[in-house]
Amino acid sequence: MKNFLLLTCLFISTALIADDHKTSEKSPIDRFASNPNYLFSFKECKETKDGVAGLLALSEAVWKEIEANPENEEKWMEVAILADMAANYSEIYDVWCKDMIAQRMKMRMMAEKKKLMKDKKD
Repeated sequence: MKNFLLLTCLFISTALIADDHKTSEKSPIDRFASNPNYLFSFKECKETKDGVAGLLALSEAVWKEIEANPENEEKWMEVAILADMAANYSEIYDVWCKDMIAQRMKMRMMAEKKKLMKDKKD
């Protein structure tokens, strides 16, 4: 139970720290109203992806503890919560960020191709 409380405190403190960042000129509601297919910025998508990676790293550490002591039910609960949170954030990333990042990469490749074509002509 101590570990579960520690984990809960960790996530609450992370949320409080994350709330302290500078706000952009437009609020998320304004950005969403101007484009209904847009919810997160590129930076917010990167933070979401990094958050998923952090949750998976935490769950890996808990799995190692479970391997050492498989009867510890608190660790099983902890790893289940971490896996559920990672799955939820992965779904959010998949829905709101994946296509935007793929489109950005496609635009970069097109710009590089145009630049190479222009350099070949010169």
